[in-house]
Amino acid sequence: MAENTNKNGLGVAGFVVSLVGFLLCLIPLIRIVGAIICGIGFILALIAVFKKPRTMAIIGLLLAIAGCVIYYIKYSQAMHAINEAVQSGILNGLE
Repeated sequence: MAENTNKNGLGVAGFVVSLVGFLLCLIPLIRIVGAIICGIGFILALIAVFKKPRTMAIIGLLLAIAGCVIYYIKYSQAMHAINEAVQSGILNGLE
């Protein structure tokens, strides 16, 4: 029986985990979970880049980075909106 050595299971795992994390980063209330999962996917894909074939690992890396960038942008927007609300006095009645 001939073995197929053209598999990179860790690369596929990094891709799948990064994809799940990326998709979770698009959902507003659970973005932090998506960012954490993207971090795990990034580590898996980074390890897998050193094995051949590298395609799924590279795609996993890109998805993980994109997910973290989306999280950072949306988090910054939310903090800016909260800061503006505090500065304008909208939240004074909540104290």
